[in-house]
Amino acid sequence: MKLRLLATACCALLLSAPVSANWYEMTGQALIEQGDIAKAKQTAIADALERAALFAGVQVSSQQKLVAGVMQQHQLTLDSSSEIREIRLLSENYGNNYVTVTLQAEILPQQQSCHGSQQKKPLLLAQVELGARRDAVHGQLFELDKNATAQLSRHLQDYSPAIVVSAVDYSLKPELMTDSINRQLFTDGQQFALISKITDLSLGKRTSRFWQDEHFERYFALDVTLIDLFNNQLVFQQQYRTQAQWHSELAVAGSHSQLFWQQPYGQKIDTVLKAVAKDIQQRTHCQGLLAQVSHIDQHQVAIDKGARQGLQLGDSVTVMQIQRFAGKDGLEKLHKSPVNLKITEISSDNAWASAGSPTLLSHLQIGDLISIKTSGL
Repeated sequence: MKLRLLATACCALLLSAPVSANWYEMTGQALIEQGDIAKAKQTAIADALERAALFAGVQVSSQQKLVAGVMQQHQLTLDSSSEIREIRLLSENYGNNYVTVTLQAEILPQQQSCHGSQQKKPLLLAQVELGARRDAVHGQLFELDKNATAQLSRHLQDYSPAIVVSAVDYSLKPELMTDSINRQLFTDGQQFALISKITDLSLGKRTSRFWQDEHFERYFALDVTLIDLFNNQLVFQQQYRTQAQWHSELAVAGSHSQLFWQQPYGQKIDTVLKAVAKDIQQRTHCQGLLAQVSHIDQHQVAIDKGARQGLQLGDSVTVMQIQRFAGKDGLEKLHKSPVNLKITEISSDNAWASAGSPTLLSHLQIGDLISIKTSGL
């Protein structure tokens, strides 16, 4: 599926049905290839529906086929307890060789939604490392690390509602992510780290005749690692590979240009980046949100997470205090002590939670780690 989405999807909750089905509105845009408007329209609709399903907290899978080395979606499938009940096409527009559709979909999510589905976990997006630098000379792709990071950041925002992305301008290596480094990143407010490395940009065989402009097969490979910073664990690791036709006359069309991303090779790279964003959503969707106690005032505690992470005023939360201490085996263990609180004040990245009695908070300390499970949604 060759799809180029330029508009940020708007996925807003409109109203709730008595059986917990919700209406979502979203926008998608697809490239019109070889004049096939009908196919582009269906592609845009399918992509928009997938965005809506992800925002609804539905587990999504798809029937797929292999095209030029990359898995391509052609049919969306929800988990057995979810369904798209109704679709309303609001508008469709055509221009600049793209079709844009806006629609509403009524989605009934799975009956037993996981506790972390409505929360946005902080994710540190390290700059993509350009490992295949020698092959970047073809097309002057020496800034593909920065530009691919920007593309991936946008797709994570579109396809991964379970996270809040913080992109940085430096790369990280999975093998150097020690417990102390992970602990510091967690203390700085991050919960996950996404590390990526481009490992292949090589040219393959020539595909054009000797009297034609030079065209080659060109390969692309991206290694991706997702790390749980608090637990110091590898959550997800995958290599994505694809290939497409490369035109030698694009030597000056670097990855900073729109021309690059509209060419077959750029489109295939963008498809890989979208696949990464969707996979990260699936891996973080049901993870609980972790926070730290930043202040204690009698029967209230301040925590370093707020509305931007999905908390709402009036939410009932179960706080599981997590204290690290060294066990007899020298390893760190966790001690949990449940406390029921309610969010009474909230800002973008902070909140106050109160308990029925100050004695419930007497054992808490500033810096204690808490796992938040909202029950008021």
